[in-house]
Amino acid sequence: MKYIIADDEPLARARIMRLLKAWPHYECVAEVSSGDDVESAIIENPVQLLFLDINMPGLDGIKTAEMLNQKYRDLKIIFITAHSEFALEAFNVFAAGFLVKPVSQSDLFSLLERLFKPRIQYQVGAQIRWVDVDEVIVAKAEDKLTQIYFQGGEATIDLSLKKLLNLYPDHFVQIHRNTLVKAKSIVQLEHTHSGILVSLANYPEKLAVSRRAYSSIKNHL
Repeated sequence: MKYIIADDEPLARARIMRLLKAWPHYECVAEVSSGDDVESAIIENPVQLLFLDINMPGLDGIKTAEMLNQKYRDLKIIFITAHSEFALEAFNVFAAGFLVKPVSQSDLFSLLERLFKPRIQYQVGAQIRWVDVDEVIVAKAEDKLTQIYFQGGEATIDLSLKKLLNLYPDHFVQIHRNTLVKAKSIVQLEHTHSGILVSLANYPEKLAVSRRAYSSIKNHL
């Protein structure tokens, strides 16, 4: 996902880029400090997403958005501002979202997950592929890599279980030190002579649940 940031504060631009480094499929292709420079940046770097400050020298964010909405129908504009009182005016120009400075990681990720389906990148030979996070049923730590299992296949990725859990806390639940599962796929827990097992929808095996994770999973159910 390529995006552009328009903000006259260098620290505000840097913060957005720093937060989005956690999601490697987001790439900043241009940053500008004035509304007057936004359209030329879009022409040079066609994007789906624009982070747009409201208070900028020259053309302000509201007027910039009004102009862009007439020309770039597929462009999603997220306003970023220190002044929450601009929210209503921002949505009147069909903004896709509104973030108040300093932008928090949770607010940013929640908004992007609503606008765009989160995806995980993996590689097959020389080919780069993507899978929607919602399709991933199981993630297992294997050596220094992670094996994910999804509807229709499996893949090896270089994101740790900790990173996956931090990025997608509403999707995954940890059932063991080396295993995450899709929370909504949990069908039942059962006690056996060898320990606690969990059954998942659309996954053939029952997986072991650690005693440490049992309480939180039971509460989730």
